[in-house]
Amino acid sequence: MVVREFSEPVRNVTKSDVLAHEEVIERLMEYFTVLPVRFHTVFNGKDDIFSMMQSYYKDFRYNLDRLYNKVEFGIKVIWPADKIKKSIRNSHKKSKHEMTIPDGSLNKKFMGKKLEKYRINQEFEKKADKFINVMDIFFSKFAVEKKLKKLKTENLLLDAVYLVEKDRYDDFKEAFKHIKNSHTGFKFLLSGPWPTYNFVICQRKVTCSKIPSKKTYLIN
Repeated sequence: MVVREFSEPVRNVTKSDVLAHEEVIERLMEYFTVLPVRFHTVFNGKDDIFSMMQSYYKDFRYNLDRLYNKVEFGIKVIWPADKIKKSIRNSHKKSKHEMTIPDGSLNKKFMGKKLEKYRINQEFEKKADKFINVMDIFFSKFAVEKKLKKLKTENLLLDAVYLVEKDRYDDFKEAFKHIKNSHTGFKFLLSGPWPTYNFVICQRKVTCSKIPSKKTYLIN
């Protein structure tokens, strides 16, 4: 455990607290495997710390072994959703097939619009899947685990985190540069390396959120 002793009253977290906390994490990451817990936890003393560590020992041991010598990278990909949807609409207008509903009926117009919207959204998602698959295949060559979220908004094509071994750190960054340069019109954001926050697994029935704060860290 990495902790700080203090006797002053507990105060609200400030920006300087967060920045100091991140600096400590970055230094620890150079030498150790770091597991996070919730930020700004206060223990009454060493006995409380040891009790918590004992309670979660199996989870801590499992994750330290599994995540040893690994880091996390975050990737966000923003694409020109408006332009892509416009292109799909234009292609649908050229080859429009309407449902066989009697001419001039309100049902035909209503159902026609619904059907067109459905087909456009389907095509939009297919294009999203195609782009994501191409990028993910490339990134996955240098990662051991991943978590992907597609289209959190129409413009946010991909929100992903990848677990990467430290000796493949540079390879992963080169892969990111390659993908970024080969997809003009897209905006790519890379963050990391970070501690492996998103890949910690709790095997106990209680949730990981009940493990005390990020102010306390386990190190291997």
